Amino acid sequence: MSQAGLVVRAWANRGIAQLDTGKLAPFHFPRRLIRPLPGDRIVLDAADALIEVLPRKNEFGRGDARGRFRAVAANLDRAVIVIAPRPAPSPDLVHRYLTAALIHGVEPVVVVNKRDLGLREGEWFSDLDDLAELGYRIIRTRCKPQAEVDELARLCRDGISLLAGQSGVGKTSLLNALVPDLDERTSALSHVTGKGTHTTTTATVYPLSDQAGIIDTPGVWEYGLWAMTPAELERGFPEFAAHSHHCRFRNCRHDSEPGCAVRAAAESGLIPASRHAAWLRLLAEQRRIA
Repeated sequence: MSQAGLVVRAWANRGIAQLDTGKLAPFHFPRRLIRPLPGDRIVLDAADALIEVLPRKNEFGRGDARGRFRAVAANLDRAVIVIAPRPAPSPDLVHRYLTAALIHGVEPVVVVNKRDLGLREGEWFSDLDDLAELGYRIIRTRCKPQAEVDELARLCRDGISLLAGQSGVGKTSLLNALVPDLDERTSALSHVTGKGTHTTTTATVYPLSDQAGIIDTPGVWEYGLWAMTPAELERGFPEFAAHSHHCRFRNCRHDSEPGCAVRAAAESGLIPASRHAAWLRLLAEQRRIA
């Protein structure tokens, strides 16, 4: 008899699923099937062998050292991009995450953690006002001396949310504030894998209810995109769409081409100048990746 479940962790050719009965089940997956990701819905047989990975609505991932896309999770409702005053993010970190989420049809949410530290003048955090003006959700949180995460907690009560961000921005503290009995859950996973205390070396789903869960991902020093065409990159800048069809050239890269309506919109304030500047930097980065 087959049984359905949610992949909560996957590595090498093994994984752990939380079955619809609530049981944690380790399983192996054959090469003939698509590699399951945390967030996937799967079907196992009576011996807990993988039969099927159900169709995905989206994926989220990053570029590897060779410029290829590597998916880390699937079936997301939102990507929660966590930043903080310390360690301060690079100028394009949030723009890269936004681009990756929007390209794959995942709603991006920016969380500024450690808000008690304040945002110093002159830093790139001024871009957040531009992002908010474009309609992106910005949430401010703190975990010390006491957790203030109510807005984020309400958001995460519905659907699958993925936490992503640099090492040191407080993702673990946020996870502790958002996931009840986190230590018990990680201990249960460690018991199933036969390993010691869990550290975030691979993405892990923590189900909150039948309708919600949080995926924790390993912290990174810098998040990189993968090699893509300018047209694909532009999908990560949806605010360009209302203007790009007025560009003189159909394949305009919105750089130095004459008659570029996107550049004109940025110069006139119809598009935030910070977003166009980020576009130019990511476009140059794509040339280096290619």
